[in-house]
Amino acid sequence: MTMTTDTIVQLPARKRLAVSSLFARSVADRTGLTLWIGIGIGLMSLMVAAMYTSFEETLLDFELGGAMEAFLFGSDIASPVGWITAEMYSMMVPMAIVALAVIDGGRSFAGEEEDRSIGLLAANPISRTRIITDKVAGIAVHVVIASILMGFLLWVGVAAFSLDISAGNLAATHVHLILLGMMFGGGIVVASAALARRVPAMLAVAGFAGVAFIIATFMPIFEGYENWAKVSPWYYFYGSNPLANGINWADVGVMAGISTVLYAIGWFLYVKRDLPG
Repeated sequence: MTMTTDTIVQLPARKRLAVSSLFARSVADRTGLTLWIGIGIGLMSLMVAAMYTSFEETLLDFELGGAMEAFLFGSDIASPVGWITAEMYSMMVPMAIVALAVIDGGRSFAGEEEDRSIGLLAANPISRTRIITDKVAGIAVHVVIASILMGFLLWVGVAAFSLDISAGNLAATHVHLILLGMMFGGGIVVASAALARRVPAMLAVAGFAGVAFIIATFMPIFEGYENWAKVSPWYYFYGSNPLANGINWADVGVMAGISTVLYAIGWFLYVKRDLPG
């Protein structure tokens, strides 16, 4: 039987890329969510930067309570660094990156187990290690892209309104931010491997993230309990206030170490058990 070229379906370039490798598919699957979060939060940061000049004089007389001071990590609310930290980097930006990593990892691992597609994938001539590393690399790409978009759009606002924020310190903050996302990405890989269900795994990591955030933020308020903040992953993102002070290599090392351990645990759990499909 002769096959004519009329029966061949030509896929668009993006779809050909998505099916050409597991890594490319992992990246393509959540591109829309990544762009939505990165651009959306970045535009919010740009607007917050634009608002600073309108509030600058009012902020000089603004009295902060102890809880609010903890959100600023030693910065003055009347300074551009303190303003941007309070409005964006104390909660909004890091929460968005953590949410992206958790959603991405939950869908990539536990979601595919629920759909019974990960077992079919593992039945192909591709190692489980390759499956895991490609999916983790996809999470990393999404976290990096979203972080770059947020940082770039904020820098547009900083430059446009001549705010006193160092480009180097902003870049350092986003190095911390990427590693924060990768830590919680590692957490969702472990939770997915242990629970094998997307929603419970995501809720478990989200719940832990919330408790850890409270510990890191509010423990420094209470005298004698300051060091307890260091048990929280969040502390290593903003404890050294990188937007004001630049990169803290010790904190970066801790976050990289935690991430490595979590991904290693997730890898071990996945290679040692049967997968549905």
